[in-house]
Amino acid sequence: MKLPKLPKLSGLFRKKDADDESDEDFDEEVEEDVDDAPDSDADDGDDDYDDDDDDSFPSRRPMVIAIAGALVLLAGVAGGAGWWYFSGDDGDAAKPAARKAASSEHKGPMVGLALPPRRTKSSRKGGLNQFSGDKSKGVMTPSAPRKSAFGTTPQTGAKSATPKPGAKPTLARTVGDIGGRFGGRANPLGGSLNAIGGAAQDEGAGIVIPSVTSVTLRKLPDNPGAKPLGATPDARLIEKKKGLTGALPITGKDGATSWQEYARPYDGGDSGKRVAIVIMGLGLSRASSMAAIGKLPPQVSLALDPYALNLSDWLVRARLVGHEVLLTLPMESERFPVQDAGPYALNTALNEEDNIKRLELVLSQVTGYFGVATVMGSRFGTSEALMTPILTNLMERGLMLLTTGSQSSMLGPKIARKIGLPLVVGDVVLDGEPSPAGIKAQLLRLEGILRDKKVAVAIAQPYPATLATLIAWTKTLEAKKIKLVPVSALTNKQNMGKKPN
Repeated sequence: MKLPKLPKLSGLFRKKDADDESDEDFDEEVEEDVDDAPDSDADDGDDDYDDDDDDSFPSRRPMVIAIAGALVLLAGVAGGAGWWYFSGDDGDAAKPAARKAASSEHKGPMVGLALPPRRTKSSRKGGLNQFSGDKSKGVMTPSAPRKSAFGTTPQTGAKSATPKPGAKPTLARTVGDIGGRFGGRANPLGGSLNAIGGAAQDEGAGIVIPSVTSVTLRKLPDNPGAKPLGATPDARLIEKKKGLTGALPITGKDGATSWQEYARPYDGGDSGKRVAIVIMGLGLSRASSMAAIGKLPPQVSLALDPYALNLSDWLVRARLVGHEVLLTLPMESERFPVQDAGPYALNTALNEEDNIKRLELVLSQVTGYFGVATVMGSRFGTSEALMTPILTNLMERGLMLLTTGSQSSMLGPKIARKIGLPLVVGDVVLDGEPSPAGIKAQLLRLEGILRDKKVAVAIAQPYPATLATLIAWTKTLEAKKIKLVPVSALTNKQNMGKKPN
């Protein structure tokens, strides 16, 4: 008996249940027909049912085909990528030498890993180690990570502020307690670019690229120098203070002061036009510092940066050829953090006591300087309450004050004259635009000041263009009847009543 074709399910749902008994009879009849039907006929009936069911339900065949096609495509892409990546070394024996060499190159994604170079014989003889100044060490050696509050971080070019146990600290590496809101222990390097100042870098610091190389300054003529200045420090003019590894300047019991004892002697009198030049930032760049010491006239004054390495060495080198030396005093700028005076800077966020601690930390970096030169200070210099105790401390220690940049028009000069602090005020910054044309324009401005006043002071950095232009300009001073003098010779000699043009 052949199974009759079942009605569509949609039709069943649309029918009304008019008579429940007729529905039950229909179901029993369908079941009997199915049981009596042969297997083949039943299968045919199922096929018919499926065919009819497809009319009401969407078919899944297109979806299955699409998924299968996507899998095949992905398998093909993966297979091709795998063949391209791993087939570089296959079949090399049958390839010519040229193709073999070409096929041996790495293919596919690569990961670069910085490894220290092998220490070869040539590297031990100098090689790249000339950048670090230490021929016994390799270069680009990764340093050990150090732990911080934010996890493990790589070590920077400067060592930790805490010295090694048993290590002998140097004056250029003084670590001191600061206290206050920005308290803690300060590292003179501060993680800044000042690390380029030293002859030798710390172990594990890697390569430090110098800002100026000696090749840049090689063509500049050397200056024969002058009679060396006296040895330093003078035992009468120093004191030791707990917490500072270096000595602090003081006024001697006999009235001797650093600004008189360590200054370059000058006996040219007060007649004629006199100009002083001060080079700031000595010690930050080894090549520039060596050029400033050896190529500029000895009458040019040099200002050491407290963040530089080997300050004692730079001071001795400068004084051996006749240069007098100052120490720069960083102060907070109103443009912070664009202009950052560093971790030693006098700061308006600190109270008077903490700023005095920072001042002493700076002053203890080296001995043998005759005065301090301000750096930045457009914010700190506006606070009379904070500036007055700082300048009073400088006066009591027998130092001279040189105000530069914005400080020249701030409260510093006014307070210094009020308390009797020896004072010199910078008139012109020569290399605010560090190009030969810009520097020459400022030198013309300096000469214009000398037409109205007897004395003038120029401030500059040891840039190659600055040094080259100054060397050429100083040779023309005699014809212009201008005398080059050390800046200490102009202490309290400037006419403060008339401002420069």
